[in-house]
Amino acid sequence: MSNDQVFREQARVLDADLSGSATTAGADALLTEILLLDRTPAPAPAARWRRRGPTPSRLMLGLAASVVLAGSLVVGPSLFRESGQVYASQAVTIDRDGDEYVFYITDGDSDPQELQRALDKVGLGNVKVELMPVSPRERHPVVGWEDSDPDSRMVSGLSDCKVRVEGCLTEFRITADTEGPATLSLGRPAKPGEKYESPIDATLPGEVMAGTRIGGLTVAEAAPVVREHGLKVEYELRWPLHEGVGYKVEGPVPASRVDPGWKVAEGETYNDGVIILSIEPAQGVTPPPGY
Repeated sequence: MSNDQVFREQARVLDADLSGSATTAGADALLTEILLLDRTPAPAPAARWRRRGPTPSRLMLGLAASVVLAGSLVVGPSLFRESGQVYASQAVTIDRDGDEYVFYITDGDSDPQELQRALDKVGLGNVKVELMPVSPRERHPVVGWEDSDPDSRMVSGLSDCKVRVEGCLTEFRITADTEGPATLSLGRPAKPGEKYESPIDATLPGEVMAGTRIGGLTVAEAAPVVREHGLKVEYELRWPLHEGVGYKVEGPVPASRVDPGWKVAEGETYNDGVIILSIEPAQGVTPPPGY
């Protein structure tokens, strides 16, 4: 059975029913039911973005066509599951999920004004949008967050948001009742020589160590390679989580805590003359408290 046949058998409102009108009684009834359904909150993805500087730790976790019913409201793949969609445009779609708003970004060219309009529409006008420099080689939108409300949060990640919204590039969540001023930062391509706000693999084409192999080398092998490029070395340690999925990062750490025989997972850069070597401690090494 084709996908078209499956959709036709399960859908209660078809394209033919909507022809010639912005909405129909059947469409209105379906839309009302969709918006009133309760949703089971899904685990929020971990934030990938981080600013340059000492950080106690960070957590890294393993990471359709639409029917327009009225105005900017779009019902996509969620037609066949619980949905809390409250806003949609060409660049951003917003769901209400429990006490959070979930933003799905579908436009790779960051437009702070477009996102600001979306925030205003859902009552988050106290959240201001700004652009921050990231590597031109960054393949996914980068999002940062600063706020004065201890009860609010923003989490983002590279989840499979395309399942929810066609063409989705990334998603992030913001506490719905965020109070006080907050700033949401979106990545923009950095100018030549400009420092990045978010790190990237230093061996990618166009970066300072393009084409150089770092991942898989020992610390003793990788550090001299970095210095041969006229760059400084910093270290961070990746401690596996107890569940066995993902890791928690400690860093920067002094070279005295790094065994020369440990393996390097990757080398990252902020385009500031320093390469951060992410190190995987040998099995059996005891992590410090909290890791």
